[in-house]
Amino acid sequence: MPLNFDLAGKTYESGTIEISGESIAAYAAASRIDNPRHEVGPGQVPSLIYPVVIGLPMTFAVSSDPELRVDNPLMIVHGEQDMIFDRPMRPGETLVFTPSLESVEDKGKGATYVSKVTATTPSGEVVNQQLATIFVRGAGSGTERPKSDPLPPAVRGEQVASFTKHVDDGMPGDYAAASGDLNPIHTDPKVAVAVGLPGVINHGLGTLSIVSGGLVDELADGDPGRILRIQVRFTDMVIPGSDLETSVFSSEGGSFLFETTRPDGNVVMTGLVEVTSG
Repeated sequence: MPLNFDLAGKTYESGTIEISGESIAAYAAASRIDNPRHEVGPGQVPSLIYPVVIGLPMTFAVSSDPELRVDNPLMIVHGEQDMIFDRPMRPGETLVFTPSLESVEDKGKGATYVSKVTATTPSGEVVNQQLATIFVRGAGSGTERPKSDPLPPAVRGEQVASFTKHVDDGMPGDYAAASGDLNPIHTDPKVAVAVGLPGVINHGLGTLSIVSGGLVDELADGDPGRILRIQVRFTDMVIPGSDLETSVFSSEGGSFLFETTRPDGNVVMTGLVEVTSG
């Protein structure tokens, strides 16, 4: 059944979440990020993708809305993620998370929807904004649609950094436990194969998280608080046991572009990072 293309603009009930130093540390460990800034103690701040994960219950309010008509969650593919950081979250504070449905679009054989979660203090100070573009296989009208341009459209400058991150076999299970994303395509080979995948695949946000740790090291001297924004498009799956090579390029306006490839040369992510000066 096609998604409800007339539902865009709907806002959902807000929820409050207390930020825990222990959960910040656990998520960084599951993401294979070795940065002392994420350890419990004075000056602790979350890794970059932690705000998205802590807000997942609010995102689920969108995907589980019966009016949206996502009939089979196993057909969901995380296509893009955009994160805007006004300031880092702080351990011990309680934040208000408000979800909304930004858009719903027909893509022919499939469809996309964009869910947004805005995290604020109880007084209304914006802490960060998270926009997830979700592709739902088989949920379009069936009419062929033109493909959208790849993200990001900016022109690459010179290469400024490169690094390799290993996605070990245990990461999907550890990441599922720390993030709360228990979709069995990441943990159960039989379920993954049943929905057309070659086997268990790494979480998209898990892949982004391990790569974002390298981006913080290379572009912000290990300080996550210097990252203002990350935009990413997920372009292919990652099989556990893979080494991921990320190349970083200068771009317009002082931002950076990055591209992450798996061992067979296929690009699994492209993205843009905005960094404040140190």
